[in-house]
Amino acid sequence: MNQTPSMERLFDSSSYEEDLYSSALQWETPDFFILKRAIVISVKLGVNTSDASSAFLPQYSINARVIGEGSGTKTPENDIPEWYTPLMANSIISVPEIGEQILIIHETLKSNSKGFWIGRVNDSDKISLKLTNEQRSPANPLSLSRYGKSFDVNTINQRSKQNNSYVEGKKIFQLPGQLGDVIIQGRSGSYTRHSYNPVSESELKPGVLEMGILQSRPYGPSINPTIGVSHTKTAHFSNSVVSVLGSQFTKQTPNQNDIITQTLTGEFYNSATTAKTVENRKDFIVNIANEIYNVSNTTDSESSMYRQVLGEKLKEYFTEQDEIIRGMLGSIKGFVNTVDLLFSSYVDHTHTIPEINVDIPDKEVSFNDRINLGVRMEPQPPINVFVAGTTVSIPGTGSRTVTNTVETPFGPRTYTEKVAGTPGQSVSVPSKFISIPQPDKAVNRGYITSKRTKKIEYDKISIGGVSNPRSTTTIETDRTTDRVQNDLNDLKDSFDAAKDGFISLIKRFDNVYSQRHYIN
Repeated sequence: MNQTPSMERLFDSSSYEEDLYSSALQWETPDFFILKRAIVISVKLGVNTSDASSAFLPQYSINARVIGEGSGTKTPENDIPEWYTPLMANSIISVPEIGEQILIIHETLKSNSKGFWIGRVNDSDKISLKLTNEQRSPANPLSLSRYGKSFDVNTINQRSKQNNSYVEGKKIFQLPGQLGDVIIQGRSGSYTRHSYNPVSESELKPGVLEMGILQSRPYGPSINPTIGVSHTKTAHFSNSVVSVLGSQFTKQTPNQNDIITQTLTGEFYNSATTAKTVENRKDFIVNIANEIYNVSNTTDSESSMYRQVLGEKLKEYFTEQDEIIRGMLGSIKGFVNTVDLLFSSYVDHTHTIPEINVDIPDKEVSFNDRINLGVRMEPQPPINVFVAGTTVSIPGTGSRTVTNTVETPFGPRTYTEKVAGTPGQSVSVPSKFISIPQPDKAVNRGYITSKRTKKIEYDKISIGGVSNPRSTTTIETDRTTDRVQNDLNDLKDSFDAAKDGFISLIKRFDNVYSQRHYIN
């Protein structure tokens, strides 16, 4: 029989723990225990859809061995299981791992009454795996002396085929909270912390909701509103100012209403200064991670993820891109203008031809010369014109003549005829023929032909050169040149339209990204 170890060496906690281990080693027999401690052998993790079966063995029931009740075999996972159902509601539960120590309680003081497990024994500041009494291993290497069982908890943990969160060397510690905090932590570093902002100037102590993934290190107490640097973090702040949250929360682009004018009242009021500028309190959310994604599950969305970036960074990028594209468009527009100028110069181009000297020898030529002999005038006989009889009145005074006009083939002719009789009487003038003289007629005398000879002496001809500059004409335009010119005009118009459209797009982009949901 083993020698009874020193109680001072084995135990340094409460009398309850001393009685428990004394009972396991049969050092003494306690009266009774309300709470017992047990070692986790396995956990029911499969969901049972049968109400009858799940009522007998609900989810997260634990097969455990009570410390102080028999030593057990070295392979307890093969023994008859001793099941304990969860005492607390399964909606919020911390599932123990194999080899950890849990608290159990029975419905009655009878040993065969139904038992319930409450939770892992709180004997460590670690959230990660804590095997039963592993803190006593240096002083008590034997499992029997540590927890009164013949099996080794480390061995059954390694032997278990159930998945667990333990990683060698990875330690996740409990978060040091503030009074009034509500904290939920996972075994692998996930956490949710319901707290308040202790550095806020507001007397209301505005609420802070923080969640994320912790680093594998102890976190010390802090007066900051968050726990410090973590792998990921989402923090909700109410009625707070950004400047008091630390350098990592410095805003890239301030908003217009970040600074407001506050009227001083009460003890802060004085006649010299009635107002001061202060940072405006706001409700805001901060997300921290290497990459942040939003994923849509609609039928028309893409299956791949798209990263979120800060609006300010994206705006800076697009602003720089805008300048580059504008410069590129300007360069291309300049190129188009240069090509247009080159083509116009090509179409309108003239140049001075070099000096050309032409020396044509003298030549004698013969030709027939037709000579006009002129005209002669031939007299023409007069013509006779019939004049009908008429009655005329003899004037009382003046001449005793009568003037008549007669129409002839050569136009009207006027003649005067003397009449005799008593003044005031009417006299009949009988009809008659009169002779009218005609002008001479021009008659062509004809032509004669004379053969003549002539010597032609050519002067020396000089074309172009400095003394007699001559320029070529422009090229002849055709369908091809017209097409090139039209294409150049269309190209210039298209570049102008592209530039205007791009400028409009940038203006719209600036307007969109100036909205509050894109800016810190």
